Amino acid sequence: MPTPAPTPAPLLACDFDNSTCGFDYTADYDWTLNSGGTSTWNTGPSSDHTSGSGYYMYVEADGNYNTGPFTLLSPTFAECVGEVSFYYHMYAAYGDAFGYMGTLQLEETTDGVSWTTIWTKSGNQGNSWQGATVSIATVHVIRVRWVGTTNSGWTSDMAIDDVIIMSQDLSLIHI
Repeated sequence: MPTPAPTPAPLLACDFDNSTCGFDYTADYDWTLNSGGTSTWNTGPSSDHTSGSGYYMYVEADGNYNTGPFTLLSPTFAECVGEVSFYYHMYAAYGDAFGYMGTLQLEETTDGVSWTTIWTKSGNQGNSWQGATVSIATVHVIRVRWVGTTNSGWTSDMAIDDVIIMSQDLSLIHI
């Protein structure tokens, strides 16, 4: 009887409550580990997604015209990445009337050098956490990263929480 292919398994599950889980958050401009609301009035989340009293990672739009990009880089995985699930928060106090909210992207790499965007969200998404699940069709993805680009004003804080990165289901790959 042939050996069955391994089923997808979590490569990483992170709610940021106890650590940053090996994410590199200082590669470009810094992401910040935070609990409670952001430092800017009426933008960003007021609490984490998990429990309301834990931690999340976010980009502070400080109005100093530092728009990024802000890169949050996963660890490198020995197994191929097959799916990424996470919650994001993109709230601008004045909506998109003046283009205040920026863009959040999820990118993949097979070599650590070339990156491809596999998910993107722009504009005000409301004052609540939103869920996203992104299936990765590319074979041999070893790393993912979130890239946040804010507006030059102070009302485009963006955050992520509750990240789950799953291995690729090798039984679906036909060579």
